[in-house]
Parts: sequence; C-alpha cells; structure tokens
Amino acid sequence: MKQGNRKKLNILAAVLLMISLMGCSFPFIGKQAENKAEGGFGVYYLTQEESQILFESRDTLTKDSGISDYILALQEEPKDIRLKKTVGSEVMLIDYRKEDKGAVLNFDDRYLDMPAAKEVLFRAAVVQTILQDSDLNFVSFEVNGETLKYGNGEEVGSMTDSTFIDNAGDEISSYLRKRVRFYFATADGSSLIPVERDVIYGSNESLEKVVMEQLIAGPASYEGYVTISPDTKMNTLAVKNGICYVSMDTALVDKPVDVSEEVLLYSIVNTLTSLPGINKVQISINGETDRVLRSVLRLDEIYSFNEEIIKSD
Repeated sequence: MKQGNRKKLNILAAVLLMISLMGCSFPFIGKQAENKAEGGFGVYYLTQEESQILFESRDTLTKDSGISDYILALQEEPKDIRLKKTVGSEVMLIDYRKEDKGAVLNFDDRYLDMPAAKEVLFRAAVVQTILQDSDLNFVSFEVNGETLKYGNGEEVGSMTDSTFIDNAGDEISSYLRKRVRFYFATADGSSLIPVERDVIYGSNESLEKVVMEQLIAGPASYEGYVTISPDTKMNTLAVKNGICYVSMDTALVDKPVDVSEEVLLYSIVNTLTSLPGINKVQISINGETDRVLRSVLRLDEIYSFNEEIIKSD
C-alpha cells in the first residue's frame, strides 16, 4: 500500500472549555479599565491550546493610540510563548473602516473555518483589544465584505465592552462536551482501531453531524489513519427510531483512500453506533441507496456495529 496516499490529517484540538461547561461566565476576559490599571494598554491573545485569552501589555500603546495601532499590535507575535498571534497566523484581516463611533473589521473567508468555540474567543480578543481606543464604542465583523452571522443566520451585529462580560459566558456555556469513540484505520487499511477524544459542540447542533464531520476530517497525529477522503461532503444526517441515515456526496466512492471497503463502511457505522440513541446506520450517495459502496457492500442495507473488524490488542 502506498504510504503517500495514507497521509494522516491533523484536526484542530477540541477546545476544552471546562469553566464554561459548568455554566460560568468568562473569567479570563476582564474589563478594559481594569487591565489598563493593572498593566497599561496591550493586546488580548489566544493561548496556544486555544482554551482562553490572556492580556499582554504593550509599551508602544498609550492613551493616544488609535485603531491602526491596535490592529498592528494584534498582528504582532506575543512575548509569552504560551500565547499565539491573534490575527494573521490563520485568519487574515483584509481591511477595516471607521463608522461613526465604531469600527468594522473585514476578515478573509478562513474566518469561517474556525471551530465555533475558538471563534468566540477570537472575537473576544479582537474586540477587547480594539475597544481600548477611547474614540470607539463598538466593533463589527465582516467576512469578505459580508456581515458576520451565527450558524442560524442571525447577524452577530455590533459588539461592545459588555458583550464578552455579560453575554460571552452564556454564549460559551451553550457548548457541550462529549467523550466520543471514533474508529480510524490501521496502517495497512484492513481493520479499525478505536480512538477516544472529546468533542465540543453547540447545544443547537447535532452531535451526530459534528462527529461525522470530524470522522471525515481524520485523526489527530498518531491516532490511526483516515478512512474517508477529506473531499467528501455530508449532504444530510437524520436519526429516526434508532437508525442514523447519512447521505454523502460521490467523493465517498469516487475518491477512495487506501482502506478496504469494509473499513470504509464500518468506520462510519461503528463510530455513529457508539453514540447514544443510534443502533444502526444506513449510508446513501446523494440520497441513493440502489447501489454498492464500492463493489460488494450494498447501500440499501442497514448496518450494525461490527466488532470483528476492530483490531485486537
């Protein structure tokens, strides 16, 4: 088997928001005035593990600093090695403009690739930093010139000093954590190995959908091998009477990775049936089940957990 085709895909580590899961507010985002009093003016950075944001003072920033100064500071590397640059490492700022007493920041489309929990922290870091400019009362975000929206289509709107003090706790605490057992391939692609990790998902999201997205994204380093092409898109997913019906696009079969047909199918079936309320799985390609997965396994059948394909210790 060609190892070049077995490239493992790293995914962003799940943000373990322990405090938020206990329903607490943001203890790591303080009021600007408090931080100014303690450490002058500065920048809010995400920690390397992306679990919180921390304030780092900057001698170059003063009471006379404007929005351009704070934007430049956000793009600078932090002094503390525990922290990472807020803007520019993964998400780029295209441009910005001032509107009345506010600022509108326009980011590139990589902004939309951020996991939901990290996105909240990113917004908090940028807004709290920018609003140290005393001439500004609010900050708004755009992505490629379009107003930033939540997953439900509602506009995020203007963010102020109080947004991440009064509301961020509620926003973050709407995320749940679930320990999930994924099934990825062995090195030779002939069997599966279980890999447990925490999944963070919004209370208004489907856990099954998030798990499938992470299964497609692949394992983290040294945790098995991909079973599904990362180009695969999930069309729909629904659970009814204990059966999970998942529809994928044609990339599932048109862009195979080096695993057996059984490993491909049961990586999906075993992972989904490990979730509460799911006993069986039926897979379709663009909603069609009158076909085979590759050569043998029929999609008009409903499949249960397969223990025999799991590699024993």
